[in-house]
Amino acid sequence: MITADQHIATPPNFIVSFFCFLLLLSCFCSSQKTCPNCGSIQVPYPLSTYSTCGDPNYHLRCDSHSQKLYFDAMNGSSYLVLRIMASFQRMVVQPSPWVSASSACVTQDMVVSEGLRLNQTLPFNLTFSNTIFLYNCSPRLLLTPLNCTPSSLCHRYLESSGHVDKNRALKCAGSPDLSPCCTFVAGGMPSAYRIRLHNSGCKAFRSILSLDPEKPASQWEEGVEIQWASPPEPICNSKLDCSGPSNCLPAGRSGLSRCLCNRGYYWDRVRGTCFRNKHKSKAAGLLGLEVSIGAAKNGAIMEVVDQRLTGTEPSSNVLNSVQLFSELAFACLREKKADRPSMREVVQQLERMVKIELEEISQGSEL
Repeated sequence: MITADQHIATPPNFIVSFFCFLLLLSCFCSSQKTCPNCGSIQVPYPLSTYSTCGDPNYHLRCDSHSQKLYFDAMNGSSYLVLRIMASFQRMVVQPSPWVSASSACVTQDMVVSEGLRLNQTLPFNLTFSNTIFLYNCSPRLLLTPLNCTPSSLCHRYLESSGHVDKNRALKCAGSPDLSPCCTFVAGGMPSAYRIRLHNSGCKAFRSILSLDPEKPASQWEEGVEIQWASPPEPICNSKLDCSGPSNCLPAGRSGLSRCLCNRGYYWDRVRGTCFRNKHKSKAAGLLGLEVSIGAAKNGAIMEVVDQRLTGTEPSSNVLNSVQLFSELAFACLREKKADRPSMREVVQQLERMVKIELEEISQGSEL
């Protein structure tokens, strides 16, 4: 399995080919009822800070006094939102602060909720962009697949990142045999929804975004990247809340009403609008592919991928890579320039996907 210490190589042909294919698809946007800014941060649809905007399943909390935006996880822990990348359906939150004692190697979410925990019934999950450093760990972690060796990058973070108080760094460094620090890449199960801390495990964690081991630790960016799934039909109270060929009707057992598409139309989760089913042109046929991605994320799209590239039973890494590429391609094709990612963001996203592919290759070579 690939470790964070390894260098990032050139993207495999599968990545480049699939990306180029998706760039041929057409895309146009629709506006939904978005929430007002929280301080300097824009809150794009479907993220919601009030009951009257966005989608309540995508709830964030805007503190009315500080005008700071927070992501509330389970069991009482909250994380400050640093930035939102609407084109990628992702946001970056600040890792939990350390406890007040300067010599303690414990983060506050250890005390409150035993780590970061996401509700799996909500549309949020951790991405593969997060390299996690675990600190103040039990020796039993030396028996796990995690990289808990003296050469693990978690040591370099303590020694030269400049992010940790000297006294705390000494406490976290501990002894490699008695209290090791460990490194792993989040995103796969079960770490797609939880970074676990416990008195009998590890008592603190830090997260680095798109870690490049070739850069000095002082240039590593702290943060936890969280992505959200494409939204269902918008919440509504009456027909006036709906646009296009849709009506405000009860949806499921939730008691909520949504702008459901009229007969003969289908809901496109990626674009957030209703499209006519019949009289599809060749281009419209390709749009169906995008709809499948929005509805199944990583299932239907695999039907059009050559199995010689992915294998007959693609792993979760391959499925996630395909999903990331589809999202990137559609983001690049948004109608408005302001909604499209910058070249820097595209490169960063490609590097993340390369990590996934290299991990898949590494795993295959070990079998």
